[in-house]
Amino acid sequence: MKKTICLTLILLSMLGCLTACACNTNMSGAVTEVDSFPKVEEMMMVLAQNSMSDAKKMMHPQSVENSDAAIAQMSRYLAGREAISIEQISFNVQNSFSTSGNTMEEHATYTVTLTDGEVLYLTMVYLSDNYGEGFTSFQFVLGLVEIS
Repeated sequence: MKKTICLTLILLSMLGCLTACACNTNMSGAVTEVDSFPKVEEMMMVLAQNSMSDAKKMMHPQSVENSDAAIAQMSRYLAGREAISIEQISFNVQNSFSTSGNTMEEHATYTVTLTDGEVLYLTMVYLSDNYGEGFTSFQFVLGLVEIS
């Protein structure tokens, strides 16, 4: 009987050691604006100024390697036109806490009005984790957009 209890306790403690604790929260209802909004404004400004190096510095360390062509394309599209208005349409903030570290991921969509009056939509993902922080996605959306 003692052997069975000891074996059960050992198995339970091994099981406890092999499982990771994780906590995920979705903060969309608790906040009215994502924390990264000033970064969005700054990224729009450096893209309008065609400052490739500053735009690359704002990318997440794990996303910066593949961002050259996209940054250049957005910069060419803006062609010096700056954002005079950036209005948040939707957002979602996800926080994860686990034994491997904390992660915060902000997803947002904006309506952007440029200095010449043109309107475009912007979607972005801003990630803060053990590797650093920055944009993992920053995209201009042109054409028909359905807002729900």
